[in-house]
Amino acid sequence: MAQSLTTLQSAALGPVLNVSGVSPTVAITTIAYPGIITAVNIAGGETVTVTGSGFDNGITAYIDSTLCSTTYGNSTSLTFVTPATSAGTYNVIVYNTDGTNGIRPGGILFSPPPIWVTSAGALPTGTATAAYSTSVSATGTGITYGVTSGALPDGLSLNSSSGAITGTPTVANTFNFTITATNTYNQTTARAFSITVINVVPTSYLVVAGGGAGGMGYYGGGGGAGGVLESTTNLSPGVTYTITIGTGGVPSVSQNSRGGNGGNSSISGSGLTTVTAIGGGGGGSRNSDVNGPGAQGANGGSGGGASYVANAGGKGVYPGSSYIDAPRQGYDGGSSNSDSTFSAGGGGAGGPGQGATGSPPRAAGPGLASSITGTSVYYGGGGGNAFGTSYPGIGGGGAINTAGTANTGGGGGGGGLPNNTPGGAGGSGVVIFQYPDSFPVATTTGSPTVTSITGYRIYKFTGTGTFTIPSS
Repeated sequence: MAQSLTTLQSAALGPVLNVSGVSPTVAITTIAYPGIITAVNIAGGETVTVTGSGFDNGITAYIDSTLCSTTYGNSTSLTFVTPATSAGTYNVIVYNTDGTNGIRPGGILFSPPPIWVTSAGALPTGTATAAYSTSVSATGTGITYGVTSGALPDGLSLNSSSGAITGTPTVANTFNFTITATNTYNQTTARAFSITVINVVPTSYLVVAGGGAGGMGYYGGGGGAGGVLESTTNLSPGVTYTITIGTGGVPSVSQNSRGGNGGNSSISGSGLTTVTAIGGGGGGSRNSDVNGPGAQGANGGSGGGASYVANAGGKGVYPGSSYIDAPRQGYDGGSSNSDSTFSAGGGGAGGPGQGATGSPPRAAGPGLASSITGTSVYYGGGGGNAFGTSYPGIGGGGAINTAGTANTGGGGGGGGLPNNTPGGAGGSGVVIFQYPDSFPVATTTGSPTVTSITGYRIYKFTGTGTFTIPSS
């Protein structure tokens, strides 16, 4: 296709003297650049067309004092190839073989084309249905950007002024395209890029915190269950997620201090709002001051049960609780009555602990059933109360002087006779993933147990580790 010519100078300058001061017989009428550019590249090598009159065969063109490769066309037309030089405006001078000449002061403009800052090749990977943002950049005057071949991923667009590529991709694939940067003078520089869009992995998870320890002594309250969170999310292939497992609460060695709270369990990683289950609250301990702080159940994922005689159970994590306004993780521990000589049960993930007048009295709160592993299992059972009778929570709760079940977040049972008998330790937590087996096998650290059910892979973490689903 023939190139168009942009005329920079469309009229003669009028009476212009030649180099020797004699009225010229050679005149330059126009100087035109190739295509639509309005400046030539400082690297040289571009062909410029000069029109005018009085040109003879053998005519030469100069940019200031630099001789250019010149091609005679006819008496009114010639072309020359620009030399390499620095940016700026220069004179154009043409000489006939007899010495007659014409000059166009400031007749040609040199400028560098856009210079890319962003390296060619792959831009950051995107995830289907997730917001995406990156940008490309080139230096120069008045730079604008445009896709000139190929296509961006479906759902993404290029900001022509800033170079930002944003949107929400909808199709998983690798997309190849060329972006051309254009400056004020219509000079262009193209660069090839690609964006790979991957599918998210629909994943179910269960996060259970460590249970609280039971309180010390004959009247020690049961420990609260570890908080339980079960939901679904979309994980991104290639992202490493960090798994933290909460330890069970440690029993107190003093009748004046309640049992220890369990540790938090969590999942964290790029693009995921960290999921944290709160450790269960420790149970209240027998206290010579009766109403001292050790006698109160501690707040936690589920609250610890109170010691005897008008003490309060700990608060669990759920909306409306006076402890934390958060997604439901557990329930309050039981409180003892003013005339009660009995301690209370710890709260469970599935229900509150009971006080002396509960049904049954002093019972720990139950756990929550989950079938994420393919078999229904209770997690987060509360700890049992003390004073002679055990009412451990369903699924993972500890009876009197008994630790909560490991990897269920069960609370420890309250202490028993003699009065300085510690309560049971809380059970440790667990983190479990379940995702379709159509996606690749995950890479892990921390030695999780890996099982499967029809259509799904299951990873059970009982210790700290990492979890990554490969991109391919």
